[in-house]
Amino acid sequence: MAVPTGILWERDPHTAAKHTLLRRYMQAWFPIMARQFHDVGITFFDGFAGPGEYTNAQDSSPAIAVEQALRSEVTRWGTQTRLVFIEDHRGRAEHLEKLLDAQFPLPSSPSDLVMRVHRGKCGDLFEQAIAEVGGWAGPVFANLDGWGVDTDYEIVRRIAQQQSSEVLVTFEDQFFIRFADGEQEAGERVFGHSDWRRVSQLPTDEKKSFLLGLYRQGLHSAGFPYVLTFEMIDEGGHSLHLFFGTTNKVAVEKFKDGLWEVDGVSGQRFRDPRDPNQMSFDILHPDFTPLEIRILKLLGERDHSMAELREDALLETIYKRAHVKPAVDRLLAQHKVVQVRTGRSYADRVFSLADEQLF
Repeated sequence: MAVPTGILWERDPHTAAKHTLLRRYMQAWFPIMARQFHDVGITFFDGFAGPGEYTNAQDSSPAIAVEQALRSEVTRWGTQTRLVFIEDHRGRAEHLEKLLDAQFPLPSSPSDLVMRVHRGKCGDLFEQAIAEVGGWAGPVFANLDGWGVDTDYEIVRRIAQQQSSEVLVTFEDQFFIRFADGEQEAGERVFGHSDWRRVSQLPTDEKKSFLLGLYRQGLHSAGFPYVLTFEMIDEGGHSLHLFFGTTNKVAVEKFKDGLWEVDGVSGQRFRDPRDPNQMSFDILHPDFTPLEIRILKLLGERDHSMAELREDALLETIYKRAHVKPAVDRLLAQHKVVQVRTGRSYADRVFSLADEQLF
């Protein structure tokens, strides 16, 4: 959608899906982190917070964060919980502050809850805004949901330096494809270097995968060993990409659980942008063909245990660990895969690609 100019605008299907996904993950993140980091506190940071509501919805990322931070499963630990919101548009920042004051008045909030709204550019203010509430003492979850070209690489890199911190970044590949030969300042800020400009020299069908791969590599280089990439598609075929970066493998599982629970919000579907067949999944009727193709590719390189296949699915695909065994069972039934070693554990069970004549 076009960048809005007013204070409020209509929430589109992409945003609705992102909010549902964020709520699912925050339901796990807040209580787990409050328990583990009671001594140093935790921080939810929203770098592009918006006005806090929409013309057609009262949901928003700031409201979701406060709502989840106030749950009894979180407040019972007495952990200092910091909520920091930055919004560049003056009218929206003022609207958000008034909205939060009305919905979550401080006198009725826990004494260990700290809430701040700042007006200005995220790249200019994030370091100091988090420091003012003591946020750099503990883990930070950064929701960087700008217009797809707003998140400076320096923000991502700084968050990655924090123990157990995570980022959720909105990424718009089409902007960089269109303006690789023109407006380049945004690209330098988002990628942190000029290598992205090579996209202008690539064939059309290679541009998206190049940009997504380069940004994924950038998150790894920043300090996030685990990065999830997925694409959201609405009924009109419009797409938007999200990147989730974390230092914790359990967080990958929790986030992916939330992803698979977001079922068709306003016609919304997800897909793995690295899937060459570009198949989107429907939670009610999921298509495991891309997973089966990947398993066959891996087994074509060498034998793998069930544990290795499950790990690969978790970290390198849009699928969950639990999806692997049924997929392998189907491939066994189709005589495309053979089990070459058995055992009680997933690590003991080893599979190989079947001989060609068995297909």
